[in-house]
Amino acid sequence: MNWFEKGWYGQHNWIYGLLPLSGLFWLLSLLRRWLFKIGLKKSHKLPVPVVVVGNITVGGTGKTPFVIWLVAELQKQGFKPGVINRGYGSELGKINKVVSTQDTAQQVGDEAKLIALNSKVPVAVGRNRIKSANLLMAQGCNILVCDDGLQHYKLQRDLEIILIDGSRQLGNHCLLPSGPLREGKWRLSSTPFVIQNGSQPTEFSKFKFATQALPPKPILAGSVQKFDLNLAYYAVCGIGNPNRFYQTLNEKNIQLLEKYSFIDHHQFTLKDFDKCTGAGVIMTEKDAVKCYSFAQPNWWFLPITIKPDPEFIRLLLNQLTHLRNQYGI
Repeated sequence: MNWFEKGWYGQHNWIYGLLPLSGLFWLLSLLRRWLFKIGLKKSHKLPVPVVVVGNITVGGTGKTPFVIWLVAELQKQGFKPGVINRGYGSELGKINKVVSTQDTAQQVGDEAKLIALNSKVPVAVGRNRIKSANLLMAQGCNILVCDDGLQHYKLQRDLEIILIDGSRQLGNHCLLPSGPLREGKWRLSSTPFVIQNGSQPTEFSKFKFATQALPPKPILAGSVQKFDLNLAYYAVCGIGNPNRFYQTLNEKNIQLLEKYSFIDHHQFTLKDFDKCTGAGVIMTEKDAVKCYSFAQPNWWFLPITIKPDPEFIRLLLNQLTHLRNQYGI
């Protein structure tokens, strides 16, 4: 946890000295939303439904596994989904493209590569989400899932799903930089689809989704080694909330020698593992996609699947039926 996060989540009071900057952030955000509302800043309406999955806090809330689940659910309902992803940590620059099987996580971003590998649907990456949407529609997609685009008001949306971290919640409830909020908690009342990652729902959410950690899988393709719970491993993590990963390992009774945390979207190299000698390594699947080219036979990742509340799924399916009729899909 970095020193900003320690302040946001109650470990340091010095963070409140940044409240004047949070006031400025609030004012600029308000002005930006107002400019979109009156039409001085242009927003784009697409000829297909757009579902935005995002959060109002900085850091991980489980968006990537949720998007993978949502895409699978859309396919079950007969839609042809595509995913719009910003491509954080990628080498794209100003390029927009659809992820191919040859693209590495370094080229297109770890989240985009992981979604493409797991969902097997077109995933478009790049800074310009409108261009990405056009690329996906050209591939025949008739519904678009925008991954982490809640504050991207240039793209109009038909459905917003907001995710909350069950353990960290909203932190100290302050806007950036004195708190973790990108928008005020009022934003949670703008959609009925507010869902929490783990833990029982709180005043901020009606629903939750449970994560299930599957048996570890080797990162190195073709590895014949078996994961041994009697051994201890180095845990390596570069996600928004590494403590959630470490907690999952503990719940799976996986013994750890050391924990090595990196910033979210860290581009791993072999040198990052210099201290991981004499034992195996275990990491998240999101981190693993960046290590395929140099992974060792005793390196493992922990796959995650999710299961949302049945009532959340029921409401979602009702809304999807409405969108299908509205767009004639």
